[in-house]
Amino acid sequence: MNKSHLARRSRIALLELVAALLIVSTSLAASSANYAIGWSQQGAGGAEGATSTSYRLDTTIGQGIAGNGSSANYNANLGYRQVFPTLAPTQTPGGPTATPQPTNTPVPTDTPVPTQTPGGPTATPQPTNTPGGPTPTDCPNPFVDTNGDIFYPAIHYLYCRGVVNGTSQTTFSPHGTSTRAQFAKVVVLGFGLSLYTPTTGPDFTDVPSSYYAYTFIETGFHNGVLSGFDPGTCTSVGATYPCYLPNRPITRGQLTKLVVNAAHYPLFTPTGGTPTFSDVPASNVFFVSIETAHEKGIINGYPGGIFLPNQNIQRDQMCQIVYKGVTTP
Repeated sequence: MNKSHLARRSRIALLELVAALLIVSTSLAASSANYAIGWSQQGAGGAEGATSTSYRLDTTIGQGIAGNGSSANYNANLGYRQVFPTLAPTQTPGGPTATPQPTNTPVPTDTPVPTQTPGGPTATPQPTNTPGGPTPTDCPNPFVDTNGDIFYPAIHYLYCRGVVNGTSQTTFSPHGTSTRAQFAKVVVLGFGLSLYTPTTGPDFTDVPSSYYAYTFIETGFHNGVLSGFDPGTCTSVGATYPCYLPNRPITRGQLTKLVVNAAHYPLFTPTGGTPTFSDVPASNVFFVSIETAHEKGIINGYPGGIFLPNQNIQRDQMCQIVYKGVTTP
């Protein structure tokens, strides 16, 4: 290959290089007002120069990869056909900087679960159970003469249920007596008997339908709780048989028998037939009823082992025996 041919090839290569460098020159380091380009031609001998109205490049053959060129617009140092890698984005330690993601909105806190009472969730308080059944909403005590009475709990229990009334708006008269008519009302309401009215007229000659306790007496009689007197007793007081004698005070023996009947307790007789109370022998008409009530814990006697079955019962005692009968299975 002759020298002129070699020079022509070098010039063509140089022009190709310059064209490529001019395209990418904005990415290279500049050492003049406009651009600086580094270049060299490996393996060539001699030196070449190129000029035009826009540029002039000079090379020095054998300078390795170093070369320089200048013109009115350019002053360059370049490497011949050097691959210029594409600059990667600046790496943030740990990886490329990403577009910040929105901060997650905190997940709402769950609505607190109701505090659990051992055995289950807390429920609406239930009425306190009184032996034999639940106690309804308590009621005020209007009676000034029952405070301190030994049987006050029984009086209050029955009063709050509408079973007993006072003798006035503020008194109960706990030591007063109760009539057979009054007791008929107490036993029927206390044991929750369904009210009954006979269709054939009154069962007792001395309890007409206009009498205030008529329905209670008829209900008690219909349910086998109450009974009237024998012909002789009716005649002795000027009443026509069958009579009930509603205004007569009720005795302790009579009331005990009626409560045992209303509670439907199985009748009880002491082993060997020995009476619990000395004044209630086995021959007494109320013997089995009184023994049954004592066995159930419904009644107690007086000091000395007596019961006083024929004594008129006091109103507070009546409440106690009815209360115990109602609440004792």
